[in-house]
Amino acid sequence: MLRQHNLLRLGQKGFSLLEILVAVTIMGLAYVAILQNFSMSARNILKMEEGRTELFATSLAFEQTVLVLGSASDQSGGSGEAVAEGGRYQLVEVLDETGEFMTLQLQRK
Repeated sequence: MLRQHNLLRLGQKGFSLLEILVAVTIMGLAYVAILQNFSMSARNILKMEEGRTELFATSLAFEQTVLVLGSASDQSGGSGEAVAEGGRYQLVEVLDETGEFMTLQLQRK
């Protein structure tokens, strides 16, 4: 019996069909998980790009509004006055030492 067992062990030169099927199944599951991860990442990147584009467009529109309102207040001679108002807040110009526009500050009314 021991002699037959040793012969079987020495005669074994490859993998069994069951071992190959298990290995292929594990690799397939890993492949599906990786593809799903890449798909979700691509979808999230697309959503972030859309959000960034929308934010950029909104920022540009706001900047144009502030520039138009700022030039109107410059013509009326106002410095440090409210540029835009709404609800409980107002957007106020902040001027530097020379009296030139430096930035905007959000203040409560």
